[in-house]
Amino acid sequence: MKLEKSFENRSKKTNVVLSVLAGFACLCLFSLNETQAKEPGVASSASRSLKIGVVDLNTVFEKYEKRKTFDMQLKEQEKQYQKIIADKKKELVGLNEKIQLLDLGSEVRKKEEEDFEKKNIELESYAKFAEKNLAKKYKDYFEKLYTEVCKEIEDIGKREQYDLIIKKEEPELQSGGIAELQFKVGIKTVLYHSDSVDITNQVLDNLNKKYSEVNKGK
Repeated sequence: MKLEKSFENRSKKTNVVLSVLAGFACLCLFSLNETQAKEPGVASSASRSLKIGVVDLNTVFEKYEKRKTFDMQLKEQEKQYQKIIADKKKELVGLNEKIQLLDLGSEVRKKEEEDFEKKNIELESYAKFAEKNLAKKYKDYFEKLYTEVCKEIEDIGKREQYDLIIKKEEPELQSGGIAELQFKVGIKTVLYHSDSVDITNQVLDNLNKKYSEVNKGK
């Protein structure tokens, strides 16, 4: 009986101590929350709603004036390459016609045929060079534009305190097959957004304004 009473008394004392500690812990947590609420920035950060924006990159690239200028420059370069290639082809056609008038097996014909083969190899080599050079220029300028566009979006995000800016796309769903359709549906990242979060025009206006200012003195 004494052991039972002793154990019961100890249990009661333990429960009292635990209750006191629990109450003290709750008081500390309440005080901590109250202190954090008074700290500058804590309450405003918690109460500020998430700020999200979306940008249609296809529209930005399509209407960016710098992109239009680059396109014209590259098309002009492509025309120059095409003219040189056309002139070389014309020269080969004329040379081939000349060869056909020469006697078979003659030394003159052999010499002209060797010249024809040499010029034909040069034409193929130049055509590959032109294609490779244009592809590199297109790649380089698209990388440059993409970096510039992303930098502008990042600047807007930091300046106007956006939490998240998402790329949106409006793929053309008309396609030749189910695989192509599935791909186009798969790349669509934003299924819905309100007009108020679309900052595409803001990004485009900023880029065109900067580009216009840079080219004023030119």
